[in-house]
Amino acid sequence: MAAEYTSTNRGITLWPPVRFEKLVWLISEGGDSRRSTRDRTYQSALLDQIADASMLIPSDCALVSEDVRAAIAAFDIRVGDTLAPLETLLVRIEASASSRIENVAASLPDLFMAETGDEMGRSVADVIGNVDATVAAIDLSSDISSDTILDIHRALLIDTHPVLAGKWRTEPVWIGSYSAGPPAATFVPPAARLIPDAIDDLCEFMNRTDIPVFIQAMVMHAHFETIHPFPDGNGRVGRALIHALLRRDGLTKAATLPISAGIVSQKHRYIEALTEYRAGDYVPIVELGADATFAALRSASMLFDDIEMIVRRWRDLTGPIRSDSVVHPIVDQLLEHPIVDTKSLSDLIDASSSAVSGAVRQLVDLGILQPLDPSAQRGQRWGAHEVIRVLNAFTSRSINPFGRH
Repeated sequence: MAAEYTSTNRGITLWPPVRFEKLVWLISEGGDSRRSTRDRTYQSALLDQIADASMLIPSDCALVSEDVRAAIAAFDIRVGDTLAPLETLLVRIEASASSRIENVAASLPDLFMAETGDEMGRSVADVIGNVDATVAAIDLSSDISSDTILDIHRALLIDTHPVLAGKWRTEPVWIGSYSAGPPAATFVPPAARLIPDAIDDLCEFMNRTDIPVFIQAMVMHAHFETIHPFPDGNGRVGRALIHALLRRDGLTKAATLPISAGIVSQKHRYIEALTEYRAGDYVPIVELGADATFAALRSASMLFDDIEMIVRRWRDLTGPIRSDSVVHPIVDQLLEHPIVDTKSLSDLIDASSSAVSGAVRQLVDLGILQPLDPSAQRGQRWGAHEVIRVLNAFTSRSINPFGRH
C-alpha cells in the first residue's frame, strides 16, 4: 500500500504497534546431580508485517525529512568534491560513535595506533569490527537481503565473537535486568522462531519506493531494533543498515553520514523513541534521527573547516620541497592515517624504509609530524598532531555538544 500524508498525528495510529504472545521461561536450578525446573510466563513481541503496511506521514515529519535530505546531499557533495580522503575518517568516526552508544569506547587515536600494528585492547577490537561492519553495509548496499544483514553482522563480530558472528539468535533476549530473566523485563523481542520471516519482511519494506528515504531508514532501524535478531551487536548492525539504505537510494554517494555522533549525546531520547515506535508512533525516531543528523553535520562541518586549514598549512610548508620527494605522498596519507610508523608508510606509498625515514625527519622538522614517544629507541610512531587534535575535538563535541572544547 502507498504512503499517505496527514496534517496531524494526534489521536492517529501511524504504524502497526507491537502485539504480544505469552511464552514460558524455563529455568534450570540446582547442581548437576539434582536439577529441577520451574515455569514462568512472559510477554514476547509479535510484529505485524510492514512490507505492505499503509503508512500515514504527518506533514511536519515529511518537511523535516526533506530538510534532512537536502542537508545530507550538500554534505555528500562537499566530501566528494573537496575532501574525498575524509571518507575514511568518517567511517571511523561513525563506527566509534555507534560503538560508544553501546558503551564500547575507544578513541580514534587508539584505532589509528592499532592500524600500525599496536597491540589492541578489547574495546579497540570491537570498534574496528564496527568499522568493518559499516564498510560492509555500504559495499553491500545495492542488494539488501537477510544474507546481507548476516554478512554485516559477521564483519562486526568475526574477530571478537566468532561463535556468534553471522548467525540469528536461538534464545530469547530482553531489555531489563539480565539476571531476572524475561518475566521481569521491560521488553522482550520476538521469539527466535519468528526472526527469519520478520527479517524477510523488513527487507521487503526496505525495497519500498513510496516512502521518503530518510523516514524509511529510521523506521527500518527502529523495526530492526525491535526484532533484535542477534544475541549481540543489534544496535551497531541496525545503525550500519541506515548507511546501507542511504547509499543504495543515492542520498549519499561519497560520504558516510556520522549520524551516531549526533545520537551519542541523546541516548535516553533514543531509547524513548524506540519505545514509542513499538507503540505505533514512528515520528519520534524520525525526529531524533533528524536532530542527530543536523548536529552531526554541524560538527562535521567544523571538522572539515579545521582540516582544510591544516591542509593549506601543510601545502605552504612542503611547497618548497622538490616535487619528486617522498615527503609529498606521505603528506597525502596523513589525513586518512594520522598515526604512522616507518613500515606502515613504506607499505602505503610503496617506498623504501630509508626514503621514508628521511622524509619523516623533514616532516618532524616542519612540525607536521611529532614522535609519539620521543624516548623510544625503536618502533617509533609519529602523529599528525593537528589532525589528532581536531578529531579529538569532534569526539568531545559529540559526547558533550553544549560543553566547552
